[in-house]
Amino acid sequence: MTIESTARSAFRALPDPIQSRVLHRMGKFPPWADGSAPRAPTCPEGMTVGAPDFVGVGVPKAGTSWWFSLILAHPDVHGPAKKELLYFNRVFFERLRTQGCTDEDLRAYHDWFPRPAGAITGEWTPSYLFSYRLPPLLRRVAPEAKVLILLRDPVERYQSDISRQMPRRRLRNVRYRGLARGFYAAELAPWEKEFTPSEMLVLQYEACARQPAEQLATTYRFLGLDDSFRPAGLQAAVNKTKVKRTVDAGFERLLVELYEPDVVALTDRYPQIDLRLWPNFSYLAEG
Repeated sequence: MTIESTARSAFRALPDPIQSRVLHRMGKFPPWADGSAPRAPTCPEGMTVGAPDFVGVGVPKAGTSWWFSLILAHPDVHGPAKKELLYFNRVFFERLRTQGCTDEDLRAYHDWFPRPAGAITGEWTPSYLFSYRLPPLLRRVAPEAKVLILLRDPVERYQSDISRQMPRRRLRNVRYRGLARGFYAAELAPWEKEFTPSEMLVLQYEACARQPAEQLATTYRFLGLDDSFRPAGLQAAVNKTKVKRTVDAGFERLLVELYEPDVVALTDRYPQIDLRLWPNFSYLAEG
């Protein structure tokens, strides 16, 4: 274990209020924590800022970092300051509820997306999918943006989600949240009201892992890019879960039962989801 990883583990073991004080002393605040829009880096000379051309909105622990890195590898894509901006977070929506959202707030979001002439840019914040208030706002702030969603077998995704390194006191809340985030069809409904099928691309992690070149070409075409480009490292894992926290067989069966109606609804609307690739729901493809 490195000194850095030891220090990180020790920091995570501190009570939450102390962690918050330490971060504040270091000048690290959650976006919107001071009541104003987070400030973007200065736009590089020769570039222009504007609404993102694409926004990835889901889901956590489904290969989004890997897929986003492949999108950024395309020569006609310019990378943002960071993958997950979390611009529209819990603090933002609390402020929206109490104070509203100004045009200036929305313009500040554009400042995070510089790009040279002829290039496109965007972000991928996996938790955006679960914010039912975001779709109409994103339509307002980025009316031409394409929306990307990457899904994974919900039981496998849940086990990967709860396997993050964290203090034990947080694990209970993470388990509840991770469970709720597996109901994809329900979470997609608000997005389908704002964005047409031609503006949304729903991908399957397992299909991307099995046929990365084919699925990446589909992604490039969706974004209006040359789909003949093939980046290096198609199979390179990014942020791979090293040790998966397992659940007992009884709870795993319960998860399958809970998710099954949602999985059926999802594949009715998105027939490209191949249930033969989802180990916990492959039996549905046999009926």
